[in-house]
Amino acid sequence: MIRMLRYSLEKDRPIRLIFLTQEGGMRQVTAVVERLDETSAQLYVLRPPQRLTLPLTDILSADFTKKDDGQ
Repeated sequence: MIRMLRYSLEKDRPIRLIFLTQEGGMRQVTAVVERLDETSAQLYVLRPPQRLTLPLTDILSADFTKKDDGQ
Protein backbone atom coordinates (compact mmCIF):
# COMPACT_ATOMS: atom_id res chain seq x y z
CA MET A 1 0.00 0.00 0.00
CA ILE A 2 2.78 2.46 0.88
CA ARG A 3 4.34 1.71 -2.51
CA MET A 4 1.13 2.78 -4.27
CA LEU A 5 0.90 5.97 -2.22
CA ARG A 6 4.50 6.84 -3.09
CA TYR A 7 3.84 6.07 -6.76
CA SER A 8 0.98 8.57 -6.82
CA LEU A 9 3.00 11.19 -4.97
CA GLU A 10 6.13 10.85 -7.13
CA LYS A 11 4.39 10.50 -10.53
CA ASP A 12 1.43 12.80 -9.79
CA ARG A 13 -0.93 10.03 -10.95
CA PRO A 14 -4.34 9.12 -9.54
CA ILE A 15 -4.80 5.82 -7.71
CA ARG A 16 -7.85 4.02 -6.34
CA LEU A 17 -8.16 3.92 -2.54
CA ILE A 18 -10.50 2.27 -0.09
CA PHE A 19 -10.51 3.71 3.41
CA LEU A 20 -12.50 3.80 6.63
CA THR A 21 -14.69 6.86 7.16
CA GLN A 22 -15.11 8.63 10.49
CA GLU A 23 -18.61 7.13 10.67
CA GLY A 24 -17.16 3.61 10.52
CA GLY A 25 -18.09 2.83 6.92
CA MET A 26 -15.87 2.29 3.91
CA ARG A 27 -15.40 4.60 0.94
CA GLN A 28 -13.71 4.11 -2.42
CA VAL A 29 -12.21 7.12 -4.23
CA THR A 30 -9.85 7.96 -7.03
CA ALA A 31 -7.30 10.42 -5.70
CA VAL A 32 -3.81 11.86 -6.10
CA VAL A 33 -1.48 11.84 -3.09
CA GLU A 34 -0.24 15.38 -2.40
CA ARG A 35 1.73 14.72 0.78
CA LEU A 36 2.84 11.59 2.61
CA ASP A 37 4.52 11.17 5.98
CA GLU A 38 4.96 8.37 8.53
CA THR A 39 1.42 8.64 9.90
CA SER A 40 -0.86 10.24 7.29
CA ALA A 41 -1.52 11.00 3.64
CA GLN A 42 -3.01 14.15 2.19
CA LEU A 43 -5.16 13.36 -0.85
CA TYR A 44 -6.85 15.29 -3.61
CA VAL A 45 -10.02 13.37 -4.44
CA LEU A 46 -11.08 13.74 -8.07
CA ARG A 47 -14.87 13.30 -7.67
CA PRO A 48 -16.30 15.20 -5.94
CA PRO A 49 -13.25 17.48 -5.83
CA GLN A 50 -12.02 17.72 -2.25
CA ARG A 51 -8.93 17.39 -0.11
CA LEU A 52 -8.69 14.78 2.63
CA THR A 53 -6.03 13.97 5.19
CA LEU A 54 -6.20 10.37 6.33
CA PRO A 55 -4.25 8.42 8.92
CA LEU A 56 -2.41 5.59 7.16
CA THR A 57 -4.11 3.14 9.52
CA ASP A 58 -7.50 4.06 7.96
CA ILE A 59 -6.40 3.26 4.39
CA LEU A 60 -7.40 -0.33 3.67
CA SER A 61 -6.37 -0.73 0.03
CA ALA A 62 -4.58 1.12 -2.76
CA ASP A 63 -4.39 0.09 -6.41
CA PHE A 64 -3.83 1.45 -9.92
CA THR A 65 -6.81 3.02 -11.66
CA LYS A 66 -8.40 1.08 -14.52
CA LYS A 67 -6.46 2.89 -17.24
CA ASP A 68 -3.08 2.86 -15.45
CA ASP A 69 -0.63 -0.02 -15.54
CA GLY A 70 2.13 1.64 -13.51
CA GLN A 71 4.42 2.49 -16.40
